[in-house]
Amino acid sequence: MKKLSAILAVLFVLSIVLTACQPAAATEAPAAEKKTKVAMVLPGLKTDEAFNQYTYEGMMRAAKEFNLETAYREEVKQDEQVEVIRQFAQQGYDIIIGQGGQFGEALMTVAKEFPDQEFVFSVATDTGGVPNLTAATVSYSHAGYIAGVMACNTTKNNKVAIVLGEWYDPHRQMEASFKKGVETCGKDITVTSVATGSWSDVNKAREASLALIADGTDVLFPCLDAAFVGVLTAAQDSKDKNVKVVGGVIDMAPIAPEVVVGSVIWNWEELGYQEAAGMLVDGKSHVLGMAENGITYVTNDLLSAEGKAAVEKAVEDLKAGKVDIAP
Repeated sequence: MKKLSAILAVLFVLSIVLTACQPAAATEAPAAEKKTKVAMVLPGLKTDEAFNQYTYEGMMRAAKEFNLETAYREEVKQDEQVEVIRQFAQQGYDIIIGQGGQFGEALMTVAKEFPDQEFVFSVATDTGGVPNLTAATVSYSHAGYIAGVMACNTTKNNKVAIVLGEWYDPHRQMEASFKKGVETCGKDITVTSVATGSWSDVNKAREASLALIADGTDVLFPCLDAAFVGVLTAAQDSKDKNVKVVGGVIDMAPIAPEVVVGSVIWNWEELGYQEAAGMLVDGKSHVLGMAENGITYVTNDLLSAEGKAAVEKAVEDLKAGKVDIAP
């Protein structure tokens, strides 16, 4: 009996050992979550402290929040656009953003070649009828209207001007809305628009501004990248101390507080964020205005109390859709 018990004990131990030596049943490893891949193509440097930098930073905010895989190319020239965009498409990027009005034709060309990927034509409203191409921009119309309200409540000579680099469709909309904003004061005010041919040439912007000032213009509204500094220095150096600036694109008061009455701010970071996050990717056209945080504003002490009240009313009217201008 003892022998039988011993044998059974040995067999029990052996069964445990043999079981332990058997390979475990194969278990399927969980598949790694596929990251959405987003690429951004920039016409300038991502450190320009303006449009290129802020839209890029918006993409990086989205990347952190949504765990995106991102890539970019900066300073992409006109003759490189198609090839750069096509390379990103060939590398399997899910969303490819052309950041600037100059990328339209290239985006439409490549989007047709890669119908299963999404493309974004940024700072534009035209999709060209391509189903996988989305157009997105902040509202130049809202920006122009608020700037016009600031300008008409500032001018003493009844002469105001826009200074920009080049004309694209959004800038024409901005000009038209600026004029409507100027009309809210009920005064006969002359509006002049000057394109210098460069978004970054400070000297050209300064020379254009000095010429306008010499002609009696006393409020300047720059819509520029780095060249806006030329507008500010022209106002600062003017013998006419009534010359003021309505800042555009960024808040310009910290740079020239003695001449800036207020600023209309293009929230490029928000645009880049929503594009990269896929919030606007649907083959349609999107415009981010005051209500969508695409455009914001600040007013400074150089603007009268009446002017500040007029701006606040204009902002509320825009948010409520009460102003008859383009989106």
